[in-house]
Amino acid sequence: MNVILILIDALRQDHLGINGYHRNTSPNIDKLAEEGILFLNAYCTLPRSDPTITSILTGMYPHSHGVRLMANNKLNPSITTLPEILKSHGYKTAFIKPGSITPEGYNRGFTHYDLLSWKIKNKIKRAIYKATHPNNFLGGAEQRFSTAMRWINKNINKKFFFLIHTNDLHWPYNIPKTYDHMFDPEYKGNHTFSKQVYRGDITFGLKKLSQEEIEHAIAHYDGGISYIDFHLVKLVDFLKKKNVYDDTLIIIVSDHGEHFGEHGYYFQHGASLYEASAKSTLLFHCPKKLPKNVKINNRVQALDIMPTILDILKIPIIDRIEGISLLPLMEGKAKKVRDFVFAEGIEEHFKQHKRVYMKGVKGKWRMMIVDDWKIIYVPHPEKDIFELYNLKNDPWEKNNLIDKEKEKAEEMKKKILDFLKSQSNEGNVNVEDLTKKSRKLLIKAGYLENE
Repeated sequence: MNVILILIDALRQDHLGINGYHRNTSPNIDKLAEEGILFLNAYCTLPRSDPTITSILTGMYPHSHGVRLMANNKLNPSITTLPEILKSHGYKTAFIKPGSITPEGYNRGFTHYDLLSWKIKNKIKRAIYKATHPNNFLGGAEQRFSTAMRWINKNINKKFFFLIHTNDLHWPYNIPKTYDHMFDPEYKGNHTFSKQVYRGDITFGLKKLSQEEIEHAIAHYDGGISYIDFHLVKLVDFLKKKNVYDDTLIIIVSDHGEHFGEHGYYFQHGASLYEASAKSTLLFHCPKKLPKNVKINNRVQALDIMPTILDILKIPIIDRIEGISLLPLMEGKAKKVRDFVFAEGIEEHFKQHKRVYMKGVKGKWRMMIVDDWKIIYVPHPEKDIFELYNLKNDPWEKNNLIDKEKEKAEEMKKKILDFLKSQSNEGNVNVEDLTKKSRKLLIKAGYLENE
């Protein structure tokens, strides 16, 4: 059986048609979900790409695998990654991703990792496309899916694992025409949401945007979903044409969500752990192996993907991991596999974010969900801050019950603080010491201010 893992950066699960979204953004993703298994309450481990990707590939939380800061991370060398395991079982492995800071370890085990030849071919394609379409550009999804299909075609007679990471939905939602205005064709504004000079001010609500601008940003984002969805079906059709579709496990996952004004955060993910940022998209599809048209409400996490893949492939897990196989849930053999969900935020480098009170790991937000109760922990040098929500009654965390549900609050405080006791609380990134290239890439991605 083959495995294709499609990671769509920042894809909010509530913006998919199958989850009742008011726009028809995702007909092809919806169809895969209908033919497979959709998890309605999946969560990242840290709302940023590298830490959650590392969790997906190791089955470990960031505090265990070691990739938990903005930069200068190092994957724990004693941890075995999913591609390393699959490679040892005869799989050809490959990963294509956006250009970004070099990962500190999760590239281990890939036969082909973001090859220079892929980059050169896509650069030539972009140049040709720009010359023939001077007012447009070749988007990331089109480049990465086409590269994946070429590689799969060369390895069609072997077992393969291909990880595709596309970031077309990442701020500033730079989407090729005609998808950029497909949901708001009458817009005549100035794209204020995408101005880098105001990044921190906009993100944390210091510069107030009009509702029209906010809705326009969301329309851009939704157009990006449709753009990715259009190119995804080309991959699906290719697998069918090559007669490997039924024997291929397709997983679609997002590394985190995105804020569109919830709790005063705009076009952001990373430091906060509210549902808009922490929830992910997750679906599994394999006609030959898995049930169809199943929706699962149980709360699960990104680190559960690795053991689930290995369980489906009947490959034993030798090392200790923190993820839990979701296959018993999929097959209806278990009502629950996970006792809690836990996530930490990224360390904050925006001075505009007034709710991070200490630098580095010490200032990170943490959250834990047990059953329907969610606690958010915000470290403070004088008195730590806690928020408590009942997600069943209040799914978007509008009512903080920390002072009303005192018994439950104390219970949840103890659970999260006990879980944190064994974790390192040290670590920081001095952004002034980063290489010029690293700083530029982090600024471009919206994680640092352009000063």
